[in-house]
Amino acid sequence: MQKKLIALAVAGLFAVPALAQTNVTISGKFVGGYDNYSVKDCQVASDCRSESRFSDQSSRVIFNIVEDLGGGLKAWGQLDSRFQVDTGGSNAAGTNQWASGNTGMGLMHASWGKVTLGRWDVHYDEIWKYIGGNRAGSQQTNLADGLMSQVATTAGGAATAQTVGFATRTANLLMWDSPNWNGFTGRLGYSTNPTANEGSGVTTAANSGNAGGGYAWSAALRYNNGPWAAGYSHYSSKSENRQEVIATGANVAAINDLTGDRIWLGYKFAMGLKLGFAYDWSSNDNGAAAAVGTTKQKRGAWYLPVSYSWGPHAVYASYARAGDTSNDMGMDTGASAWNIGYDYAFSKRTSMGIYYTALSNKSGGNYNLKSVGGSGATAIGSGAAGTTGLGADARQWYIGMAHSF
Repeated sequence: MQKKLIALAVAGLFAVPALAQTNVTISGKFVGGYDNYSVKDCQVASDCRSESRFSDQSSRVIFNIVEDLGGGLKAWGQLDSRFQVDTGGSNAAGTNQWASGNTGMGLMHASWGKVTLGRWDVHYDEIWKYIGGNRAGSQQTNLADGLMSQVATTAGGAATAQTVGFATRTANLLMWDSPNWNGFTGRLGYSTNPTANEGSGVTTAANSGNAGGGYAWSAALRYNNGPWAAGYSHYSSKSENRQEVIATGANVAAINDLTGDRIWLGYKFAMGLKLGFAYDWSSNDNGAAAAVGTTKQKRGAWYLPVSYSWGPHAVYASYARAGDTSNDMGMDTGASAWNIGYDYAFSKRTSMGIYYTALSNKSGGNYNLKSVGGSGATAIGSGAAGTTGLGADARQWYIGMAHSF
């Protein structure tokens, strides 16, 4: 009742004449807690230490608007704004990023589904929301969006970890979601540039190639019915600025052409036990700025989540492993990660829990726990923001609370 009254009040402030025609709802969640994060075996000339802190874990407020156009057709819009409960803005600097979450608009119909134009999560989060998940954990407990979605690359001697799907919303997206057909759902999306700002399209006389031209395709087919969950997702993207210096053949900007495919299967037993398995094979055809050409590197990864719930209690355990990438210059570039946790549901909307997560890189690996901006980021003494560093290991204890509204 309170939610409806608030929604009506907000709608009245902005568009009183449209109130009778448009339904506005407000929802969201507060997620945050206390964590101790540490990096071990870090790079030479780096100082590895542990840090205790309060951290936000992707809190948000969401506005949804729906207008009935008649004949079953509806217009809709969603504004998803992320914020930090510990520092105040959308990141540690307090900078506000209005509409930084799943935000879009479009049309929908019960017969043919939903069309979205905007910025939305695709591909990288498909596993976690169907066979993984916990109720109050940190972003770093999400191994499916972390290690399982990254490709550690070594081309040109520089080690980086790129996330297929970019571990954030895909921008400039036109997407179709199907209706639910007896448990089956599908998704198809196209982006003119998944990393937000479009290229200029102007190639200078000294360069060849295309200053624009970036794009991404994504597709998914899922089955969720009764105790079963299964699915397949595909993602493919090309970098936006693909120019080369004519005189040298060097890349004008860094290139990361990403491709990923993943499958998953899960089953939930009546007594509360839930088992899952996922496999991901991804590649990055990458080249550094000023380097000549690109190197395509591939890797396979698998993920095994287990959980058991009884009454308001739930326990979790998961394990993920990424194999060495191809064309890795003889380096051991794989990694593994695991997680255990417990949480307690005070109600359907409020939970609290404790979790431990660990990631171990091989000597040439550069995988990282999933990172969010600001105080939730996972870099300590690594020499590079947002990464663990080559061959480093990461650990996190987290005690957190989540409340949905």
